Amino acid sequence: MKPVLVCVKWRDIIASADWTKAEEINPPIFETWGWLVHKDKDTIKVASTKDEKGAWYGVHAFPKGCIIEMERL
Repeated sequence: MKPVLVCVKWRDIIASADWTKAEEINPPIFETWGWLVHKDKDTIKVASTKDEKGAWYGVHAFPKGCIIEMERL
């Protein structure tokens, strides 16, 4: 796969162990920007850094079920 620059909008998991009511707890939404370096039926991986040999680092692996949208930049 040829890496492409993307913005991934995704919903995170949140938990509460205090007295916050259930209706007040909502998963936050985030954006991650980077190079799409892997995509299969379950997961996408976005990286931020590549070394001189071409290996990718600073990788975020997202379950596809958490992704709201992914935009190619």
